[in-house]
Amino acid sequence: MPANSHVEGVSGDPTSLASLYRRWGIALVVSIGCGVLFALFAGDKPPVPIPGEASPLFWIGWGPLTAVAIVGFLASVAPQKERMRWYVGAAAAAAVFAVSSVLVAWDGAGQRAILIALHLPFVSWAAVGASVTLGRANRARHTYAFLVQSMEALVAAAVYLGAGLIFGGLTAGIFAVLGVELPEDMLRVAAAFGIGFIPVLAVASVYDPVAAPARQSPTGLARILRIMAWLLLPVALVVMALYVFWFIPSYFWRPFLERDVLAVYNATIIAILALLAAASSTGAGPQPPRAERILRPAVLSLSTLAILLNIYALVAIISRTIEYGLTPNRQTVLGWNVATLLMFAFMLAKSWSVEADGWTQVFRESLARSMPLAVGWAAWVVLVLPHL
Repeated sequence: MPANSHVEGVSGDPTSLASLYRRWGIALVVSIGCGVLFALFAGDKPPVPIPGEASPLFWIGWGPLTAVAIVGFLASVAPQKERMRWYVGAAAAAAVFAVSSVLVAWDGAGQRAILIALHLPFVSWAAVGASVTLGRANRARHTYAFLVQSMEALVAAAVYLGAGLIFGGLTAGIFAVLGVELPEDMLRVAAAFGIGFIPVLAVASVYDPVAAPARQSPTGLARILRIMAWLLLPVALVVMALYVFWFIPSYFWRPFLERDVLAVYNATIIAILALLAAASSTGAGPQPPRAERILRPAVLSLSTLAILLNIYALVAIISRTIEYGLTPNRQTVLGWNVATLLMFAFMLAKSWSVEADGWTQVFRESLARSMPLAVGWAAWVVLVLPHL
């Protein structure tokens, strides 16, 4: 590998056979180890991240363990001295999140366990992001790139999972034809192993550990993600317009009375954030100026509708809190409404104030700079809220 491969943003010769063999060899070793641990953590219970249904080791450990495995893969493929402290710090943070969750929610009962199960994977993912973005110049650009590459990794993981399900179904069908019934314990172990085996492979498929996040080579999944986001953008605009201009006036008091409706609104707000991040990405390369000009009003319109829905949801949760009291669930939702409202407000304020030709980069960086609000609140829910 060339000497300059350890310089930020320079990937050496990632397409060489030696580099690819080493990268995928390490990915397979780490994936197998992670799969074995997942199978052990699942024990004799279903491998699902649901408190009470799964073993505490599994539903608490799967997020932090995945983060540690990914960080271990990154550190092994690209043992850059200047990044090792960030990798070690990320692994330590994931361990702290896991230990804290074990201490307060081992029994898997009550609101605390459910809230931790929802937020622990997110803060573990944030620890991985910190390990590859902190300490770099123009951190916001790298943070946004990491956001998009995370979505690409999810798409890759879905492909691997689909292939595994097809292969597993065919195998079970062949054995059924032969009159052989596979033991339930074997199927449970295979499912847990597969869930643990996939994440590192998905990361290895879309991310070169030697290069900085913002200097990754484009992948086919990046183009697919961009196309999917562009196709969903007009659908999201129509849905959000119906929310704001028809459903809310017609059924104004429903989120004040039914928390399920409020939960749908909040899930929609978070989904819109993810969609905006994917839609404003570069895909597999620079986009034509005309495409960028078309994208700007769509993104800003969707952001404006989302902020209106966010304000409405915030008023509803404040009303429910005043009427019914401050429970852990309501405190969590209240914090998320405030965090996402501030994120949308920051993105809109920055994006409206720039010329049309340069708005995309400003929007991306404003999204990245506002991410600590979400990460900080999720960390609060995992580390502090269960003790209150």
